[in-house]
Amino acid sequence: MTIEEVTALAREARSRGLLGEFAAGHASLDDADGLAGEEEGALAMIAIERGRLFHSAGAATEAIPFFEASWDLAQKAGDHDLAIDAAHMLAVAAPLPAAADWTRKALAYLDAHSASPFWRPMLHHNLGWTYFEAGRFEQALASFLREERLRKQAGSPQALKIARYAVIRSLRALGRLDEAIEIGEMAVAIADQADDPAPFMYEELAECHAASGNNERARYFAGRAHDALSGDASFARKEPLRLIRLSELAGPETGMAEKE
Repeated sequence: MTIEEVTALAREARSRGLLGEFAAGHASLDDADGLAGEEEGALAMIAIERGRLFHSAGAATEAIPFFEASWDLAQKAGDHDLAIDAAHMLAVAAPLPAAADWTRKALAYLDAHSASPFWRPMLHHNLGWTYFEAGRFEQALASFLREERLRKQAGSPQALKIARYAVIRSLRALGRLDEAIEIGEMAVAIADQADDPAPFMYEELAECHAASGNNERARYFAGRAHDALSGDASFARKEPLRLIRLSELAGPETGMAEKE
């Protein structure tokens, strides 16, 4: 067995899972199991990908034991990034408050070991959406603000744009429309200057302006969002109601919005 062979099969399994080919993904991991022997790092890799396949298939309960096994095995193998990845997946798969506990464990582990700083903002991002989906918008906003600070320090414009979208979404959920609009308008201006489309930011601004009674700005941003997202086949298939909503906000000239 070489770790490269197991790694290749694990990556293949993840790719299969992203395509929805779960049985094929598990078959790849079965092959990897036959090569791994007692190697803890290899077994940790197989376990986390097995968990990801179950989670992607909508079976979070079945996924959790594999993520837990990966967390334990990766620590024994000294693979700190894989251990944090496993804890991060546990935070994604588990309901509150276990998700928050796993995020804290992952952050503590990151502080104690030489793992990639890539994980810190991602952990706050995922916890933020867990809080958001549970209707705990203040805690979601706090997590997203932490992520935004880290993304700004890292200097990644795309990641910072995603973090700011999450902040704006949380502010809207809290009814803090003026703050959401101020941040959103600033973020869109930066994106426009870089010729970098921000369709989800446009969508949020359309909703914020509509809620605050500024129908002209709502129409403008809804039109931009609809123009961008209606051409995304995956989005159109998965989110038809959001496209209908944008069309309603944009009015009869949908598809003809122009930049100011």
